[in-house]
Amino acid sequence: MQYRNAQDSCQPKMLSQVYEPLIGLILPELCQRCGSGCAGGFCGPCRNEFTRNERACRVCGCGPLPGDTAECRRHPAHWQLARVIAPLVYAPPAEDYLHALKYSGERALGRAFGQVLADAVAYRRSEIDAIVSVPLHPRRLIQRGYNQALEIARSTAAVLRLPILRAGIARGRDTLPQSRLDAGERRRNLATAFTIARQLRGRRLAIIDDVITTGSTVNALATALLAAGAVHVEAWSVARTQLPAPRRGIDHEGAGTRKM
Repeated sequence: MQYRNAQDSCQPKMLSQVYEPLIGLILPELCQRCGSGCAGGFCGPCRNEFTRNERACRVCGCGPLPGDTAECRRHPAHWQLARVIAPLVYAPPAEDYLHALKYSGERALGRAFGQVLADAVAYRRSEIDAIVSVPLHPRRLIQRGYNQALEIARSTAAVLRLPILRAGIARGRDTLPQSRLDAGERRRNLATAFTIARQLRGRRLAIIDDVITTGSTVNALATALLAAGAVHVEAWSVARTQLPAPRRGIDHEGAGTRKM
């Protein structure tokens, strides 16, 4: 069932169709890495320098998986996301640029990475009704000046022509930085962190974030969105941390894998 709130889907499409091509002619877009002219945020050669997240689990996005394995068992029993798509591995040089976007005020990188993400998730366009960027707590937003996930989401949404849902979706508790915590602590830290004050009945949603590490943040938000009536939630992230290399005779994290 597709359902769209008129307030969410009302966008100045006509203005963008008229003025964006003109702006592109007057101010051609430059690669955020090498400065050469390009139309996709990063030029082809620079995109090729990023490590691709290949053979990733279709449910949690972790990779690389062995052989023809399609799904791992790394995600816990309370995993709520239908799938995770993350085209890049969180490793240099992409890691350096994502860090600059998040902590160094390099806001333009959000647009560039949004276009990289849009290319990777374009095949899911018809299965999704709207995008939700992972919200920041107001205090963190004031400190940083912008939400890096929203900057990525804006670019991705523009390419895919999907609405972004923002009203009534908030981070109600200022949690500890996830980078300081282990997996268990991250889950407890995010319990009840997100509040949804809107009706999402029947919606098929994609959460957008910059990096997924353990998946605790996007999973906690997915739990809240589903409780508010969403029927399908998946996560789209620019990058995903990679699985550690398995020891001989032991599957990833000792949990085993199964073929699908």
